[in-house]
Amino acid sequence: MHIYLACFDISDDKNRDRAGKTLLAYGERVQKSVFEIALRQPQELQAIRAELLPLLEAGDDLRFYALCADCRRQSLDIHGTPLAQFPAAVVV
Repeated sequence: MHIYLACFDISDDKNRDRAGKTLLAYGERVQKSVFEIALRQPQELQAIRAELLPLLEAGDDLRFYALCADCRRQSLDIHGTPLAQFPAAVVV
């Protein structure tokens, strides 16, 4: 599993809503314009980028930050609560 933090600054309301709906199909919203998305294959990121690129206008920005498992283990909220919970075993 490949986890990315996707965050955007899109000026047009309609395009911003479309970007949010697209990213919700791959993960969860963690803030208004920030999403954690989980991809099975790294190639999926290219498809998402291609889908979202037409929504961007001059001055807009959309970024994807890779989150490794160790980085996620160290991530905390303001209260010190771990953000990622990892199961002891995964059944596929």
